[in-house]
Amino acid sequence: MSRIPVSLDPWQPRARHLEFEGDLGPEDLPRLRADALPGHPLQVHAQFRLERGSLDEMRLSGTITGELWQTCQRCLQPVIWEFRLEADAVLLPPEGTPAGMSEGDDFVELEADGLLRPAVWIEEEVLLAWPLVPRHADCKPAAEPEFEEGEGGENPFAVLEQLKQSGPERGGS
Repeated sequence: MSRIPVSLDPWQPRARHLEFEGDLGPEDLPRLRADALPGHPLQVHAQFRLERGSLDEMRLSGTITGELWQTCQRCLQPVIWEFRLEADAVLLPPEGTPAGMSEGDDFVELEADGLLRPAVWIEEEVLLAWPLVPRHADCKPAAEPEFEEGEGGENPFAVLEQLKQSGPERGGS
C-alpha cells in the first residue's frame, strides 16, 4: 500500500493495481476547511486504487471516511457529520468518454495536464455528499417562534379581494 500522492498519472502501468491510503488534513482540503466549523478537527481518511475495468476503462474506486463539524441548522450548536463514502468512477481519458460507458456511470475528469490530483477528487466526493441542512437527529430549535392569535392584521387575501371588488368598473364604452 502506498501513501496518497499529490498527483499521479493514471495511464502509467506502475499506477495500476496499486492501493493508495492515507489521511488528509485541513491543509490538503481547502474547500472543506472553509466550510467546516472553525476550531474543530477535520479528519478525512481515504483508501483507493486504479484498475482496468471490463471495457478496458480506467476505474478509480475506494472508500473515503471521516468526520466534519458543522453548525446544526435547528439549534445552532456544533454537530458532527461522520461519513463513509464508497466511490467507483471511470477516469475520462483525454480522447473523451470510453466506448460502452453509460450516462449512469460516475466520471472523474483529470486536470488539464492529464494527471489525477487525489486530494481534489476526495474533496469533491465529500462535498457532493455534504448534507444540505446539517442538524442533530434529536434537537429542538434555538428559539420557538412566538405567534399570537390575530397578530399580523388582516388576511392579505381578504385585502386583495376588497381591492378587486372596489376597483374601477369594467365595461365597454
